[in-house]
Formats: sequence, structure tokens, C-alpha cells
Amino acid sequence: MEQHSFTESERLDIGREIYDGLLTIPEAAAKYGTTYGVARTCLRKYRRQGNLPPKRGGSHVSAKPRANPNMEELSSMDREQLIDEVIKARAEAERAKKGYTVKGGGAEKEFISLGNSSSK
Repeated sequence: MEQHSFTESERLDIGREIYDGLLTIPEAAAKYGTTYGVARTCLRKYRRQGNLPPKRGGSHVSAKPRANPNMEELSSMDREQLIDEVIKARAEAERAKKGYTVKGGGAEKEFISLGNSSSK
């Protein structure tokens, strides 16, 4: 991966996006064409500059969780749609346990690590 040299202002902007929950660290790394470590450093630099506390749960946790259907939506679904929702929810829970999430679908599916260490 070609490394981009970010200005101080760009690093703080990347850190702000992560801190504000607009992007996760892996999403920021992908968006800006850098590594997980560089994106995490941008977050830490932003926090230090603003004297901000770390957020509980970490910034690697999904910033934009899949919208879960409410009871009204669930009651309007047929049996097959309900089964699909249960399967999706279980798959997301298992992926989170294993330390990754999936972005996109089909040929565009991308597997994103939720951290930089092995879960084993």
C-alpha cells in the first residue's frame, strides 16, 4: 500500500471523523488509503490536541450499525423475511466475536478487521 504523507490538519480531520463516530478506524484507513495504525495515531493525536477522553467501546466498533427493523417493520414481514433477519443478526454477532465485519455484498463484499490483533 502506497503511504500518503498527511498534513497536521489532515491528520486531525481524520482523527475527528473517527472520534465523532463518522468512521471506524478500519473505514478511515480504507477511505484515506493508509493503515490501521496510521488512522489510530490520527485519532490519538486528535484526542491529545483537544484534551479529549477515550470513548468507551473503542473507535474500532462499528460507527454505523445496520439499521435494525422496529416491531412495526417486523410485523409486516413474511416468514422468509423474518428468517433472513434472524440469520443476518446471528451472522453479525458471530463476526463481531471473531473480530471482523462485512461491508457491501456480492462481488463488492469487503471483510474489515475490527482490530489489528488475532482473537486467538
